[in-house]
Amino acid sequence: MIATQTKPKQAPPASAPPDAPPLTLCVTDVTGQKKMKVRVASGDTETTVGELLDTLVPRMGLPAMADGRPLTYSARLEREGRHLQAAERVAEALREDDELLLSPSINAG
Repeated sequence: MIATQTKPKQAPPASAPPDAPPLTLCVTDVTGQKKMKVRVASGDTETTVGELLDTLVPRMGLPAMADGRPLTYSARLEREGRHLQAAERVAEALREDDELLLSPSINAG
């Protein structure tokens, strides 16, 4: 008889229920001149904040280059008064009607 070892089953990652309504966010650039409402479909809530920013920056017409170098952006969550990390999941970090302030990341050097 051959003994086999089975791996314990891991719980699936937390996600929004399939019937969850879309998440509506208010997104503003740092100047306050560009503002838009964004709806994130319930199936997209496992998206990371970084992936969300990658889609928001061109949609808002924000510059992608400065002095010949690519710009990266960060999002400040106004409700908590903190900058979101790019790896954070939308489903875990954001709530309905949250306000995000997009600003370019400044790298000295």
